[in-house]
Amino acid sequence: MKEGNTNRIEVLPSNNDGQEKEYRFSLEFFVFQENGVQIAYCPSLDISTSGKTFNEAVGNFYEMFQLYIECCVENNTLHDDLLAHGWRLQKRQMLPPTFAVLMRKPEMKKLIRGNIGYEKVVAPARIPMVV
Repeated sequence: MKEGNTNRIEVLPSNNDGQEKEYRFSLEFFVFQENGVQIAYCPSLDISTSGKTFNEAVGNFYEMFQLYIECCVENNTLHDDLLAHGWRLQKRQMLPPTFAVLMRKPEMKKLIRGNIGYEKVVAPARIPMVV
């Protein structure tokens, strides 16, 4: 199975004067059932959450993602944390780990190669660029 990287983060001006910048990207995560619970897992950020239903797991994931970003921004660690998760800085873009790199994670191997049914979710996201 070949997967593309749609998680690319681009640094773009968010207003006409170019002063404020933000990261815009499509965030990929997977939702699957395990032991009667829906799990939402994002391998490129290594964050996950759960819910009783698909919609609850997705909603909880968005909340977890927001908390993750807020915590990284507050601690001025977003750039370092993305690099620690295998993201690469290229020109003015942050590129996610490749599918081959993500497949080194036991969770991804289990998900992709196992008999676990999953749904891939791709959602637009924006976060402020911390200077």
